Amino acid sequence: MIRTLTVLVAAAALSGCAHEINIRNAARYHNAGLAAEQAGDYNLAERDYFRALINFRDGGAPEADLSMEIYNLGRMEGYNCKYDQAKGHLGEALAMEERLSGPESKFTTKRLFELARLAYDRGEYGDAATYYARGIPAAQKRGIEQSDPGTLADALDEYAAALRQSGQADSATRAAAEASSVRAAHPGASAKYNFVRYTQPCGR
Repeated sequence: MIRTLTVLVAAAALSGCAHEINIRNAARYHNAGLAAEQAGDYNLAERDYFRALINFRDGGAPEADLSMEIYNLGRMEGYNCKYDQAKGHLGEALAMEERLSGPESKFTTKRLFELARLAYDRGEYGDAATYYARGIPAAQKRGIEQSDPGTLADALDEYAAALRQSGQADSATRAAAEASSVRAAHPGASAKYNFVRYTQPCGR
């Protein structure tokens, strides 16, 4: 959910902001986008997130809300095979979050992992390795091995594969060994979330 959505809508209502209607429309489109995404209708979700973004911009929303909506839009574009647009918007959201919440925040890390998955699924293994090289240590600092060891192990496995595909064999071996260590320490752990990949049929 957008981090400041509820507060923002309430503030607009109380202050009689001239852009109140934009903020309310943005909230409505955002929630519609969430529902469409959960239903697997990524075309509709893309349209709704785009409309939410336009209304947030017109309403003068905080950059944190813009960052989240750009991130949502980028993911949907990727699911709909608009890979260049997806990469551009996810990169834009990453740059915004690095400035807003810091280079190792949970929001920044989420964008790094998403860009890593997009790059990996598109065969851009060097880029995927670069994103994982930043995202994995940041997630580890926030205790991901305890909170979601399955996701960490999966990310390390994919990082190792990306390194191997980009000719970094020694680093790949170390990453794979770390993944094995995490799995050994947390037997049976699986990722908490089923991430949509960028290899599925498009335009659903």
